[in-house]
Amino acid sequence: MNSKELVKSVIILSFLALVVLFLFEIKLGLLYIFIALILTLVVNPFNKFLKSRFKLSEALSSIFSVTMLVSVISMIIVLFVPILTKQGKNLSLLNTVEFRNKFKSTSEGIINYLESKNVSIIDFFTDLNFISEIDFGFVTKLFNSIISQIGSLSIGIMSVLFITFFFLKDGKDIFRTLLSQFPSKQRKKLKLSFVKIENLLTRYFSGVLMQITILFILYFILLLILGVENSFAIAFICAILNIIPYLGPLISIFLMIILSATNNIDAFIFNDFLANSIWLLVGFTTIQMLDNFILQPYIFSSSIKSHPLEVFIVIIFSGLLFGIFGLIIAIPVYTTIKVIYNSFFDTKKLMVNLFK
Repeated sequence: MNSKELVKSVIILSFLALVVLFLFEIKLGLLYIFIALILTLVVNPFNKFLKSRFKLSEALSSIFSVTMLVSVISMIIVLFVPILTKQGKNLSLLNTVEFRNKFKSTSEGIINYLESKNVSIIDFFTDLNFISEIDFGFVTKLFNSIISQIGSLSIGIMSVLFITFFFLKDGKDIFRTLLSQFPSKQRKKLKLSFVKIENLLTRYFSGVLMQITILFILYFILLLILGVENSFAIAFICAILNIIPYLGPLISIFLMIILSATNNIDAFIFNDFLANSIWLLVGFTTIQMLDNFILQPYIFSSSIKSHPLEVFIVIIFSGLLFGIFGLIIAIPVYTTIKVIYNSFFDTKKLMVNLFK
């Protein structure tokens, strides 16, 4: 490699490094844009319906669509902030020392009963004595932290809604401007790719919305049967958390157990809490099996045209690389890359050329 090529390579690598650094610095803005794109795909069918059914202009239909989003967000805030505040106050009243003592006495009773029946496997759990090491005060701090962050989210919400409005209003113009930057030979392929991506992701997010609705109904029925207060709010929160693959359900069952226990913290009875938690776990597991074996395969396979194993691998690797955010964006990003790749590349030809 001569000196000119070396200098050129250094410049290119330096430029790429600067681009990566720049993207990292503006990651919050990119997140706003990504969320706005998702909201645009979700609301776009409603926006198209307003334009076709009522003959509204782009601006007016976009205003109505964003207004609907604001109404939904406002309803969620009005519904859940008082409930979260109440849970935070209830948790602050929790006597953690008394809770540990009740847990310890109940567990010792269970252990003694099992030992009287010659069930020795429980000795393993006896030696752990893990309950004495748990600081339940972290739960109070968690809820108080969530409530304190609600105010700081207002700027992000307004930014996302602002971007969403212009995506709905001027999306076609933005798309045409982007296409004009590519060679004419590639524009047709890109146009077809983006149309296919829009259709697939719209179907995917519609499927996710249907999944959340079904889970919400099932969670709500489960909590009502068990007599849990604020069943509507708790079921809704847990259904929303399900958008985080694999990790979301774990957080949901933890929240269900904690929130159901802290609704009546002043009349807390540990034996009732234990029995209620077991029934919650049984019911939640049944609902999750329904979701994992029926709802998710139908939504993923039919909406994004990918095999369930393919989806699982993508989600796992995305989560390992990018954390919770990676779990959420894995399917939309993978679908986009897959469509563009299939439009511009032929895997068979690439493999033939590779092994020549």
